[in-house]
Amino acid sequence: MIRRDPASERQVAASHPQASTWLSANAGSGKTRVLTDRVARLLLADVEPQRILCLTYTKAAASEMQNRLFRTLGSWAMKPDADLRTALALLGEDARLTATDLAAARRLFARAIETPGGLRIQTIHGFCATLLRRFPLEAGVSPQFTEMDDRAARLLRDNIAEEMADTLAPDLMADLARHYTGEEFAGLLREVCERRSGFAHPLTEPAARDLFGVPQAETMAAILHDVFAGDEADWIAPLLPVLRQGKATDFDLANTLAGLTPDHGGLLALEDALLTGKSAKLPYTAKIGALPTKDTRAKLAPLMPPLDALMARVESARARRVVLRAALRTATLHRFAAAFLPIYATRKAARGWVDFDDLITRAKDLLTDPSVAAWVLFRLDGGIDHILVDEAQDTSPDQWRVIELLSAEFTAGIGTRPGGRTLFVVGDKKQSIYSFQGANVAAFDDKQIAFGTAFRAAGQTFQNLQLEYSFRSAPAILRLVDVALHDRFPTALGHEVRHAAFKDQLPGRVDLWPLIEPIPEDRDEDWQTPVDRVSQTHHNARLAQRIATEMRAMIDAGTQIPTDAGPRPVHEGDFLILVQRRSALFADLIRTCKQQGLAVA
Repeated sequence: MIRRDPASERQVAASHPQASTWLSANAGSGKTRVLTDRVARLLLADVEPQRILCLTYTKAAASEMQNRLFRTLGSWAMKPDADLRTALALLGEDARLTATDLAAARRLFARAIETPGGLRIQTIHGFCATLLRRFPLEAGVSPQFTEMDDRAARLLRDNIAEEMADTLAPDLMADLARHYTGEEFAGLLREVCERRSGFAHPLTEPAARDLFGVPQAETMAAILHDVFAGDEADWIAPLLPVLRQGKATDFDLANTLAGLTPDHGGLLALEDALLTGKSAKLPYTAKIGALPTKDTRAKLAPLMPPLDALMARVESARARRVVLRAALRTATLHRFAAAFLPIYATRKAARGWVDFDDLITRAKDLLTDPSVAAWVLFRLDGGIDHILVDEAQDTSPDQWRVIELLSAEFTAGIGTRPGGRTLFVVGDKKQSIYSFQGANVAAFDDKQIAFGTAFRAAGQTFQNLQLEYSFRSAPAILRLVDVALHDRFPTALGHEVRHAAFKDQLPGRVDLWPLIEPIPEDRDEDWQTPVDRVSQTHHNARLAQRIATEMRAMIDAGTQIPTDAGPRPVHEGDFLILVQRRSALFADLIRTCKQQGLAVA
């Protein structure tokens, strides 16, 4: 009998081949190993390789899992009997194994290699592409369709937008440009295409107004009429000399009032000057009583009523302006999508192209089309008995729908085949890439309940498990995560976040540095200076300098770190700097490390 540690025991339970499992796995808890072990144990249970479908999130993850599986199966083929028995027992196959069982285990590598089409370990998009190629006529796609890469998709979208601006719909594009405030128009086009299902029934302007609660007669002209009484110039003029003798905020207010115009731009300037609430934590309210400053207000006492009244009108008008703008922008976006998306679809069809969203949408439509769905599912049902889903926290609603349709027969009538058909789902809500490719992290818990109810109603085992042990981090790091998150985000992460360190004696330390606040900088007016150069006083540059200096000091001091072979001095390869994205800070870190003479990759 093999004795296992608690972490391995939980992995063995999760990889049980006869139990459908919903697994929540912390980072570094051995999720990929569990996936690989489960496939290996299914093969040991004499499941045909082509009846296993493993859906991963990226091609790299699919390749990694397949390589691990082949490495495991290949090692079995070469092990002596005693070593093979031990390896299978560690995997969870504790039953007495005969010579026939060992021989079958040694043949699994060849079976997996010789499987027609190979093991089905692929991305959800890859699977949908395979499905569409198998049923192209039923799916309404060219049998020889090709998948668009990001560059081709962007070029096609940009070309269509350019044609619309030049000849096809110049007025519509001009209207969209007036409303769009983003830096990159290509980003808007991509978002429209990724969310095309939301534009299936375009909103008219009246419908958009109703959606936002905006009266049909509301106009920007009416809002401006209610804000500007027409006598502003008369009472503003006496204020200006006194305001300009006050503090900085008084002086800024004087400049705003001096250049005031009774139009949309003037209203925005007044909101910026007269309202507080730029922080997301604060509501927008008028600075009545707080602006001008105390001393200046005392000097202007007889002249304050009209200014306070203007503040109140601006405060009242802001909500009207914002919702009107939102309604008009929404209506314009829907009008644009109604014109753009059909052209985009036609151009793709003419070239035999499909993008990633098409793969999911067309696969879902194929599996739900009343005229062909039964036939398609019948043909597929004979080929899939076990479905494994990786990175489930980033699965979109349409992707979940495909998985639901593929596994529907697992819990329906004789399709259940007790003990023979299983679903395995693994994910970690803490690692979700929120909204990426339409991902909805809230669906992770919803689907857990739905699948669990269906499988248990069919009399099948459905277990909810967690992998809490981390094989990567020290206890100090994990305790910090638990304390920081705990139950602060119950909707997103659940009611309690728990981590356990497998290496519970591993030393660790967490240092919290004070936040480096941005400071105002004088703009360099020298035209020869590169426009993207970051000054040494910039907060990114100061943070990078501090990190590099700290590393240099630890190396020079010979700071000792523990290893399996005993303590040794720290070196550059022991440091890992994590950044959220490749922003300006990334380049600053590389530069400052090189300036400190640190070997950096």
